Order: sequence, then C-alpha cells, then structure tokens
Amino acid sequence: MRATKRLGLGLASLWCGLAQADYRDDIGYRQLQQLLGSAVPTGAGVNVVLAEASTVPQSDKLRYPVFAPNTGQTRFAGKTFSYPGPLASTGISDHATGVAAMFFGNDSIAPGIANIAVYNADDWLHGLVAASAEAPLAGARIANHSWIGRADSETDIGAYLRLADRIVQRYEFIQVVGMDNGPSDSPLLGSAYNTIAVGRSDGGHDRGSDRVDSVYGGGRTRPDLVAPRSTTSGATPMVAAAAALLVETGHSGAGNLSNAAQMIAGIGQVYNAERAETVKAALMAGAERTTDNTSTAANLADYRSAGHQTANGLDDRFGAGQLNVFNSYRIIAGGEQDSIEDGGNAELRPAGFDVDDAFGGLNSNRSASYKITALKDLQLSAALVWNIGVADDSSLATVLYDLDLELFDTTLQRTVGLSDSRVDNSEHLWLALRGGHAYELRVVAATAGDFVWDYALAWRMEPLAAAPVPLPASAFLFSGALFGFALSRRRVRLNGVSRV
Repeated sequence: MRATKRLGLGLASLWCGLAQADYRDDIGYRQLQQLLGSAVPTGAGVNVVLAEASTVPQSDKLRYPVFAPNTGQTRFAGKTFSYPGPLASTGISDHATGVAAMFFGNDSIAPGIANIAVYNADDWLHGLVAASAEAPLAGARIANHSWIGRADSETDIGAYLRLADRIVQRYEFIQVVGMDNGPSDSPLLGSAYNTIAVGRSDGGHDRGSDRVDSVYGGGRTRPDLVAPRSTTSGATPMVAAAAALLVETGHSGAGNLSNAAQMIAGIGQVYNAERAETVKAALMAGAERTTDNTSTAANLADYRSAGHQTANGLDDRFGAGQLNVFNSYRIIAGGEQDSIEDGGNAELRPAGFDVDDAFGGLNSNRSASYKITALKDLQLSAALVWNIGVADDSSLATVLYDLDLELFDTTLQRTVGLSDSRVDNSEHLWLALRGGHAYELRVVAATAGDFVWDYALAWRMEPLAAAPVPLPASAFLFSGALFGFALSRRRVRLNGVSRV
C-alpha cells in the first residue's frame, strides 16, 4: 500500500485492472436489455461525481495530486468533465481511469452519463465542511468513492461521516462507497449510515462498521451489497452505474411511477422513485442471494448460513447479496404503492416500492401495512431503508429512529418473519410465502416515543426456487446521542493507492 499524506485523511483506493470476462450477464443487465431493447436506461441526464484518491503522496510536491482519469480515451468520447477542487491533477491516474470506465464509460452499463465532476477525494471531503449543506455541483445525483480512509482524530472522523450522511439526506445525493479489500479500520466512508457500501462477491473485503463514537458505532452490517469484481474499486462503480439507471428510470417515469415529488434547491424535481432511500432499497431488495457467475469463479452459495446471519436480515459477508440490475429495475418500474394506512388497499404488485414521508405516530401512523396474497409458493425479498438525520447547521446533531420490518401471516394469525436490528438503518426479509396464504408486510415504529420521519420500502416476489434461511430475533441494543463539533481544516492522513 503506497501512502500519501495530506490533510489528515487516511485514504486508500483499491483496484486491479479490468481484464475480466464480461460481467453483464452476472448482474442481470443482459436480461434487462432483452426486456427493454433500445429503451434500456443508460443513465442519461444523471450528473455524477467521481471522487478519487491521489496516486502520489503530498510529499511528492512536484507531482501531487494525481487523480484525473484519461479523458482522451474513446470510451469517454462525448462526455464533459469538470474539476472543481482547488488543486488541478498533475497527471493521469490509471486507477481513476479504470473506475471511470466501469462507472460511465461508453462501454459501461451507464454510457448515457455525460456530465462528470472529478475531485481529489480529500478536497471533496473538505468541500462538505460548512455550517449548512450545499447543493452538489451541477445538481449531481450520484458520487462514486472507490477509496477508504481514516482521519487523525475520532472527532474528525465522526464529523466527516455526519457530513456525508447529511448531503444524502438534504439533497438526495447518493453516495456509493467501497469497503476495503480485506479487514481494516477505515471508517471513511463505509461506516456512514446513508451511504451505499459495496463489497466483492468473493467476500474478500472489510466487514462491519468501525466504531467511531456513540452514534457511529461498530458492528453495523456493512457492506450493503456486493458485485462480481476482484476489487472493491471495481465493484463500487458497477453499483454506482446501476444506481444511475434507477435514477433515470425514476425521474423519467415521473408521476406514472411516483405518488409524490419534492423540489430540492440546486437539484430540481425529485420523484419518490429516484430518492436516495428508494434507490438503496431497490438495489438491496433486488440483489441475488445465490449466484452462478461467469465473469468470476466467486459465487454466493451459502447466504445467511450459520454464523453469518445479521439482526437486520442480511449476511455479514455479502449484505443483501449480489447486484442484479434487472431485479432492481423491476422494483422501480413496478411503481409506488401506498400502505393501507395511507389509503392503498390493493394487493401488492410482484415488484414495487413505497415512500412514506410522515411516519412514526406524530400526527401520523406508527404501523404501515401492505397486503399480499400468495396464490402459489413465492419468495419474498423486501428492504426497508431510512436515513439517519443530521442537523443542517454546525452542530451536526443526529437522530436515528428505530423501525422494524415484519411479515404477518393473516391466514395463520401469527408473525412468520421479523427483522428488528437496534443499530442499523435498514431491515430486510427474505422468506418463503406459502401458496393459499394471505399476509401483511408491516413497517413498525420501534422507537418508544412518537416522531415523524420518512422511509422507503422496496419488494419483489417471484416463484420459490429454494427455501430461504429464516431470520433470527435481534439481540442488539441501540442508544443514540447528539453530537456537536467544530471541525478545523486539519492535516489528514491519505493512505494513497493500493493495487490489489
């Protein structure tokens, strides 16, 4: 691992070349192409950020920093690049070029992405340091972070995590982040709550959040999902590209897919189908728990086996499973369905989502129910996602509510599935539904007092192939805390670039 040093952030990027077989079959993209033909989404109209670690240390003052992709390659023809940071890249980064190719290259799954802001990762982090969150450049909706890091103090680490979470909450700015290629203590940015943390299908990545303080504790489930690459630097932009397809689908579907939208300053109209929570939930509910990959020998074969079951219904190695863009597209394209409490009395469609903007009992409901009738044996995959709240002022005070996800068999009159982690901000069910039974999928407020908050719920149901592993009861406790800080522009350790 080559180390660079600047502004205190321990930062490493994790890449090997792209010399692997085609991955598109493995993530359901070919299936999506077959379904949609020329109408397949491309990420068109989705502006993005590429944040990259410098490949040379600050001590090499003549060359520092180097973080720019080789934009002269034909795979980037027709794209517009900007470099908003204070220091220009002094050369080409092979790492950045490889990540960019997977994220938005003309031979990627998101070739329609045309506007890219490229940052030195250190400058991107420091650009978040402000009393109030600022809208991302050019209304960017997705940022890719194929780097990991650690600041000099726990206070600064906690502040950076809060700043990253705040930008997701405030601007629906999706942050896709890579875990380290192996066990490490690098909380930036995988230990944030609102990010989408990505690992590898072979499981060879860091697992679980790193403890920073009483709010950003250790042991939360990380990664959220995996992708079939040999490094997390390659897996992360694959997921970011998939997120761009979902954002385009949700935005272009407008009111046909979403029951509501919000106008966000600096971003524009954001429909429920393209919100950060919805995209994260759709990616996780769409992920495959068993795989038969062609681009890699790595496969998921023992999902949630003994010793790997997390309290929020995931696998501690693979999160929700391996990226499948076909499944996730079906969820977004299935459209929004309200809960019974919000007036939606219809049976759930085979795939879809819901966003509840006012949940928690404070002039709203504390339980949300969704009807399911299984005419035949089905497999249900459901993901509930909500954000940690971070104050839009210099205090960065946090609030994390506790929600549970339950499957109630109304035929048998008993709960048959429960995801009730006390530390995570997502809950998941992966269960068999018995033909001839009626069910309710329920979101339940587990926080004692009434509150008002939003969540996204995504689901898909399909013919049962094999009985999933049942969920264990949660045995974790969570205690939240508010946090204030005064963050100075300190020196950060950047752990350079690691080629694995």
